[in-house]
Amino acid sequence: AMWADLAPVGRDRSTGGYRRFAWTAADATLREWFTGEAARRGLDVTTDRAGNLWAWTADPDAAASAGEPGLVLGSHLDSVPDGGAFDGPLGIVSAFAALDLLRSRGVVPRRPLGIACLADEEGARFGVACAGSRLLTGVLDAERARALTDDDGTTMAEAMARAGVDPLALGRDEEALRRVGTFLELHVEQG
Repeated sequence: AMWADLAPVGRDRSTGGYRRFAWTAADATLREWFTGEAARRGLDVTTDRAGNLWAWTADPDAAASAGEPGLVLGSHLDSVPDGGAFDGPLGIVSAFAALDLLRSRGVVPRRPLGIACLADEEGARFGVACAGSRLLTGVLDAERARALTDDDGTTMAEAMARAGVDPLALGRDEEALRRVGTFLELHVEQG
């Protein structure tokens, strides 16, 4: 069902590939899908300073304070121009499926399990790959990121603001980073 829900979003009818670019209507639909899947599983969703989404099985702040930061699985939902259906979403769908399997077997993880939906990882719209994770970790300067423009002259700051994410909040997010003990991304490059 998860793949069926994702299949039509951002698909270009003329090429058959996907054009799921960051901070667009297709991206908003994908982010809503992610939030809906998290809600169906009773997960709390947070957004970091870069606009990345995090769905948690338990309180990641309490766990981090106790020296047990979370295990995070995930990836991204944006695509390269005419990318394949699995490039990015595979890591998120697989993370939700893994959680479902653990729960069906009665396994309760010792530390919080998080599912990450990283924003603008492909860099197709603004020309900087891994923007969401680079902003989160401070590798990408926030001022530079806000000024990046797409082919239509829209800045990243403008696009983020239209999507409801505060571009002035961009920058390294210590709070989000301290919640993550381990991050694992199942990923496939697919055109």
